[in-house]
Amino acid sequence: MEFKGSLMEFKGSLMEFKGSLMELKGSLMELKDSLMELKYSLMELKDSLMELKGSLMEFKGSLRKLKYSF
Repeated sequence: MEFKGSLMEFKGSLMEFKGSLMELKGSLMELKDSLMELKYSLMELKDSLMELKGSLMEFKGSLRKLKYSF
């Protein structure tokens, strides 16, 4: 009878462990989603900065042309 009680206690511990693993899995999935959102935001930022760089280069070229026209 004591053995059966120990088995039941072990089963309960395993169920708690499984629940903890499921919570961890959920948290990791949320982290993955957040990291993917961050990745796409950083990619958009990079694209915007590249566009800004291009615009600044064009502006610099325009200033040079203006400078040499006087």
